[in-house]
Amino acid sequence: AGEIAAKNIDSLNKFGKANFAVGNGHVVALGEKSTAKNEAFVYTVKKPADTNLATDIFYMVNEPVNVLVNGKYSGLTDDPREFNIPAGKKFTMYKPMIGDEVVITKDGIAGTKENEGQINTYVVPSTETTKLTWAADGTGVSLAYKYVGDTYVSIGNERVLAYRFICVKA
Repeated sequence: AGEIAAKNIDSLNKFGKANFAVGNGHVVALGEKSTAKNEAFVYTVKKPADTNLATDIFYMVNEPVNVLVNGKYSGLTDDPREFNIPAGKKFTMYKPMIGDEVVITKDGIAGTKENEGQINTYVVPSTETTKLTWAADGTGVSLAYKYVGDTYVSIGNERVLAYRFICVKA
């Protein structure tokens, strides 16, 4: 995450648990509080769905990176692209707010920036994926980020293409 309000407002941060794998920068729809033992502050989450894109409350996954190889060996690589959160594991997430700025790598976004000659300038939740998806506008959804510009993030000796966004609808 980049500059986000949730860094300073505890009530915007929650714990989530999904029955599918997620990664940092992914968005999930907030569900009910878990009823499982020792999970009093954990919310179940679901993938975005067509019928609820305009009404769901979306949270962005923001878990400290601890890369595990084969799901159990830590410290063998520091490449955050190898990091994901397996189904059933608790993770931290935050409620995006208008004005939040984030940087997401190209591989962290579904769809394409250019579509049939048109440049998409928004990323929004999309059906059955937890990745934000390129879109022409932010209509019909309850969460939208506007493209600000290209940037790069350094991963080891590699410079990886990423995009900067500002939240315009939350």
